[in-house]
Amino acid sequence: MLVGETIGPFTVEKELGSGAMGTVYKAAYAKDGGATTPVAIKIVSMGLLGNEGAMARFDREAAILKQLKHPHIVRLLAVGKYRKTPFIAMEYVDGESLDKVLARRQSLAWEDVVQYGKQLCDALQHAHDKGIVHRDLKPSNLMVNRQGVLKLTDFGIAKDTDVTALTGANSTIGTAAYMSPEQCRGDKTLGPKSDLYSLGICLYELVTGKKPFVGESTIDMFMKHVGETPVRPRKLVPDLPIWFDNLIMFLLEKDKANRPLDAATVGRMLAEIEEKVQAQQSVGAEVANARRVDRPVGSAPVDAADKDAAKSLRGGERKKKKKKPRPLGQRPWVKAVPVALGLLAVVAVGGYLLVGNVFRTESVEAAFAKVEATAPDGRRDAAKAFLDAHGGKTDPAVEKARGLFIADNVTVAETALMRRHAAKMTNTESFDADGYALAMQAIDAEAAGELKRAADLWAKVKEKAPPPDPAKLTTEEEVNRCRLGWVADKRLTDIQTLAPAAVKKLREEIETERRNEVPRAGETGKPDDLAFAALKLEDFGAKSKARAKWEQLVKLTAADPGQRVWTLIGAERVGRSSEPKDKEQDAKDRLAGLAAKLDELEARAKALEGTENPGPAKRVIRNACRDIVTLYADESAEAYKPLLARAAKLLESTPK
Repeated sequence: MLVGETIGPFTVEKELGSGAMGTVYKAAYAKDGGATTPVAIKIVSMGLLGNEGAMARFDREAAILKQLKHPHIVRLLAVGKYRKTPFIAMEYVDGESLDKVLARRQSLAWEDVVQYGKQLCDALQHAHDKGIVHRDLKPSNLMVNRQGVLKLTDFGIAKDTDVTALTGANSTIGTAAYMSPEQCRGDKTLGPKSDLYSLGICLYELVTGKKPFVGESTIDMFMKHVGETPVRPRKLVPDLPIWFDNLIMFLLEKDKANRPLDAATVGRMLAEIEEKVQAQQSVGAEVANARRVDRPVGSAPVDAADKDAAKSLRGGERKKKKKKPRPLGQRPWVKAVPVALGLLAVVAVGGYLLVGNVFRTESVEAAFAKVEATAPDGRRDAAKAFLDAHGGKTDPAVEKARGLFIADNVTVAETALMRRHAAKMTNTESFDADGYALAMQAIDAEAAGELKRAADLWAKVKEKAPPPDPAKLTTEEEVNRCRLGWVADKRLTDIQTLAPAAVKKLREEIETERRNEVPRAGETGKPDDLAFAALKLEDFGAKSKARAKWEQLVKLTAADPGQRVWTLIGAERVGRSSEPKDKEQDAKDRLAGLAAKLDELEARAKALEGTENPGPAKRVIRNACRDIVTLYADESAEAYKPLLARAAKLLESTPK
């Protein structure tokens, strides 16, 4: 127990809770002798200090929290070590987690859940925009303060999709009851829609008090997530608005392609649910207030229940004094008839125009929403049907649909070209002859790593291709006429923009890692992780080992058009280097080079002893040792083991 002890500027007051990764304490932070501010300090468990994976996960949480600045995400305040034990200081939330609220109240009113859901969607969208997937969304990680403000916590197993993940291939991590089907299957490419599924589980549990799936084992739970349809929440909570029921089931779709587009979309849908319910209640009040003469012809007579409801909605009946009847011509309603008829005509015309425009807009948007929600294998046909119906209209949704239609046709055409290139097939009638020949030459140049020549050839393909006619865009003839140009445009973007940007980003990540000394714990075989390691090996001078990584990258991604950027990067880097003529001698040279590098690092470390301000020089040594440990961990030869041990020892003996 650390209660009463001081950790840097923080004085520990009490333990808030503990888990597998560590313990969380409430502490007081006194700045410059002023008023104290409560903070939450998370300290890693003592038993995990020697566990590299756990420590990397702890570091990753701090690194991720640094990127997230949002009113509904706990704020990172400081990172440090206490007696060589890492800790994270975070914003303290004066409240309780939603799992505790749920335990006390059994279930929450749907109105409260909508409010929490909107806040959570804002937080998730912010994280997803940063490329971060939470991966462990559940009520215990949702804190609510005394003012009803929700805070998303615990990014310990979050995945930074732009940088790395902390688990191996085909692994699962998270809490089984809230995991998405793709998590249960060990999908290596978890995206934001995995969090949306977990959000659906949370909303389901909060409004019903029950989890949608209950299993006797983790495997049993996995099977239910993957293959079982849950009971609709409205069957358990009959007064749940049908729109909320539909949204929860929308989030719980097994196929991620069938879930909502993103968290921001879910937030808007939650707001619309509130509006629809309020509108429904307003209509009910108007009906209750309506006089008998205003009721539609043929409506049922008002019974006692109707009268009670009317009294309730109006706030009770008021007694009125009886007045003597006026002559018919002097009665106000008779005088008002001409004016009312005039106003009614104006309102009718304006209402027709306004409502007509609204419904026309909604019909286009609703139709396009269906296109976006369609699974990838059917989206091209869905976009075609949409454009056939709405292509002549001026609407942003129409432009988006054209983009989707063209993108899906590019994927089909690109895949066909790659297959024909691999099989050395001659042209068929579906491609322009000159364009096809140039495209085959461009693919040859890409495979050889000659990206400048490839770009020149693709530019010629694009010049030969005609611009599409929007009126004929969805016809087979127009697609066949234009698709080579579409592919060329996409490949030029890959070569000239996306590939350089990807390399630049990796370079920035390498610099960030070296500056902050937070190791990147990636997934084995992930394209960006292979490229990251290959770049570091090039910097290290291990050219043949780097070449092997680039070759592995090309082999991994060549068959997938969606990974084409990585294929281009790998091919270009392979083309820059030369294959070792004598592989046995190359292996000996690599081993000798590594030993020499370690000798140099040990000598530099010794020379720094007793010098003033050796911090920057020591950091260079630590980073080099860390690179050796990580970059050569895949070497199976016994001769590498003592060298890796030397690097680890030097890293440990060169403190910050």
